[in-house]
Amino acid sequence: MDFYPIKNKIANYNSKSVNAEISHKIAAVIVLLLISKGEISLLLQIRSEHLKYHPGEIGFTGGSKEEIDDNLIDTAYRETEEEIGVLRKDIELIGDLDSVLTSTLFLIKPYVGIIDKNPEFYLSSEVAKIVNVPLTELNNHINWRYDYIITKKSLKKFRTFYYDGNIIFGATAKIINNLLNILNK
Repeated sequence: MDFYPIKNKIANYNSKSVNAEISHKIAAVIVLLLISKGEISLLLQIRSEHLKYHPGEIGFTGGSKEEIDDNLIDTAYRETEEEIGVLRKDIELIGDLDSVLTSTLFLIKPYVGIIDKNPEFYLSSEVAKIVNVPLTELNNHINWRYDYIITKKSLKKFRTFYYDGNIIFGATAKIINNLLNILNK
């Protein structure tokens, strides 16, 4: 497996940002790519059921910016180490994706990183399980659906992804969709 085409496409992508407002909670995630079972996979986590925000949902490692973080990249690295035990030195950061605003007012900046060796994961109490999703499965349109959410003002259509009995939706699905659009150009 060769990461070069992925590295090249992500490194040359000009991401779009959303202007932060006072009400937004600023956060960052790392979209981790690794080789699993002979193919390039996306590393996702299933969040523990006891969490205040998004319990039981599937997402990327990452979280809210804290005062100790110099920038959002530091936030993403710190949260990744806290949540799954992967160290900054073991991640090759190759670029970033479009910012995403969630329905819970988190403004998320996604970064893309590569892990070229199989690390040992040390899951925190925030993480129930790690899920490696092959890029081939992400690109298989049979796994994508459109779901709808009724809000006070409108009916919203969202792209969701089904994999191995799990539903990937919301900001995570938006970030994956952005990644796939870049990689499939």
